[in-house]
Amino acid sequence: MTTTTTSIEWNTTAEGILQFYNTDLTGKVVIVTGANSGVGQETARALSSVGAKIIIPCRSLQKSQEAIRYIKETVPNADLIPMELDLSNLSSIKLFSEAFLDLQLPLHILINNAGIMGCPQSTTKDGFETQFGVNYVGHFYLTSLLTEKLKASAPARIVNVSSSGNSIFLGAEGLDFDNLNGEKFYSPYYHYGQSKLANILHAKELQRRFDAENVDITVTSLHPGSVATNLMSRHASLSTIVDMFWNMRNYRVSLNERKFRKQVDVGASTNVYCAISPDVIKGEFYSNNAVNTELLNEQGNNPEMAKRLWDVTENMILEKI
Repeated sequence: MTTTTTSIEWNTTAEGILQFYNTDLTGKVVIVTGANSGVGQETARALSSVGAKIIIPCRSLQKSQEAIRYIKETVPNADLIPMELDLSNLSSIKLFSEAFLDLQLPLHILINNAGIMGCPQSTTKDGFETQFGVNYVGHFYLTSLLTEKLKASAPARIVNVSSSGNSIFLGAEGLDFDNLNGEKFYSPYYHYGQSKLANILHAKELQRRFDAENVDITVTSLHPGSVATNLMSRHASLSTIVDMFWNMRNYRVSLNERKFRKQVDVGASTNVYCAISPDVIKGEFYSNNAVNTELLNEQGNNPEMAKRLWDVTENMILEKI
């Protein structure tokens, strides 16, 4: 079931969201990971068009500067800062966070958008299964390093970009804590699904902790939709395609998603909605600019699993830094 508190349609563009709320982000600072392409780039472009200062962190300054040139083609006055960030490397994440804090800027919105999908088995520099490491652990660590800045800048928001893969590729048991890094077996789309459920549980536990501290930070997670980007094709091969269909637990939802394949400007709309809408409900999972339960894994609201994942992740990181 999908619910909404506004009249915003599923096919509203990112700019349409901003126009609907008459948004002005002058004076606001936003970090968008993965802003060099696809949904992340359009999110950064749209938010910059209403006055936000956007940090553009990419694996190299060259990629960041290329993204900035692209955005300035349509938003000439965009206030954009290029920075380096490799989410597969804990040391790079720490260096980025220190460099950002050295700028002495507030931080009002953190959009954990970057991700990879369906890649062959590999590990990050720190030894994490690559999808789990980049999609989830890297963003967990980044968020933890920026949490005090977000608190000091409150009201603030954190947006975790997840995927319908959290339910399509995983069963009702949710995360397998004995196989987070492919210890028992590796499946490109099963492990993608694990990383994306982890994004959701991270958002849920973050919100619980902020609420307990009475801190005005809104955390959400979301599925942007089936968007026309190169995310899926980047690692496509016969074996990964077979793996995708083998692990597909919810064919009906998956096929329905394909009927509504989005262009990037529409795909970025839920990112923008969760970042700026006054109608957003803390801790919820969104898709198509509305709270969505149909695409949420049965364990997506499990507080015990969320707390366990938090503790496990902290220990995994502490062993490496």
